[in-house]
Amino acid sequence: MKSWVLAGAISLVAAVVAALAFGAWKNSDFVDGQSDRLRMEGTFVNGFYDQGIEDVGFIAQPDKHVTARRLLDSRVIYDASYTTGPDRFRVVPKVEGALRCLLQFGDSFTFGEGVDDDETSAAQIVARSRGEVEVKSLGIGGWGPHQFLAGLQSGRFQRVINCKPTDAVYLFIPAHTARAAGRGKWDRFGPLFVVDDNGRPVREGNFNTVGRSWRELIGFNRLTEEEEEELAAALIAEASRELERLYPGIRFHVFTWDGTTAGVIARLTAQGLRVHTIRQIIPDYSDAYLIAPPYEYHPTPAAYERVAEYFLTLGR
Repeated sequence: MKSWVLAGAISLVAAVVAALAFGAWKNSDFVDGQSDRLRMEGTFVNGFYDQGIEDVGFIAQPDKHVTARRLLDSRVIYDASYTTGPDRFRVVPKVEGALRCLLQFGDSFTFGEGVDDDETSAAQIVARSRGEVEVKSLGIGGWGPHQFLAGLQSGRFQRVINCKPTDAVYLFIPAHTARAAGRGKWDRFGPLFVVDDNGRPVREGNFNTVGRSWRELIGFNRLTEEEEEELAAALIAEASRELERLYPGIRFHVFTWDGTTAGVIARLTAQGLRVHTIRQIIPDYSDAYLIAPPYEYHPTPAAYERVAEYFLTLGR
């Protein structure tokens, strides 16, 4: 009898260990991994970002003009140049007497990684509107919705906006749920938020100022997948409320890229946000709109052109 009990206990322990090991394998990876076949060349690699920034964790350096060549093995898949202004954000053509002012928030898809300054969605909106829309690009490669809210709460964005905002767009990609939870390996100093009992995000320091949770100690992510989705949606909803407080009447939209989970979209919609999927924005969307899938998933200039065209249909 004792041998059966012992065997059962051993089996139970083995099952628990196996389950924990599987969970750790499934959840512990950092987000946004890339192939070893990719490498970057150009002045971009000589230090484009400043780290340890209290409100947003990291941000591009001011007044930079850098070259960025991305190679897949020996093949160049993009060769672009990026220019930032004194405010640390990517430059957009200036407009005088615009009828509308658009604020763009997000990450490298908003910044325009892989394309030249005049090929970003921001630049193409200005060009295609024939100067009727002024655009302020407030996206930085590697950011997530936690930087979106943190930058508003600190006043960083407001200090560099020199028009009267009428519209705002946050471009959401699938990785943003994990980034908001601290799983961006380049984002060690990023702003840490938790969801309170009322479902609203509260700032609790930075990712580097808190200890590890019991989940992390046994190899899991700090939050479950559902909790990550809840946090990401709560951050965007809170940021939209802050935008409305700052700029009453502003029209806020969320553009979601392919692969965004139904759970995130449902949570955003439940918060009353206007959500537009990439399949609505680009009905014939395919890999042809990406630089070099399955290795490099940033959009091409043609994709940004379609995004620009779609935005200009809103609010007419």
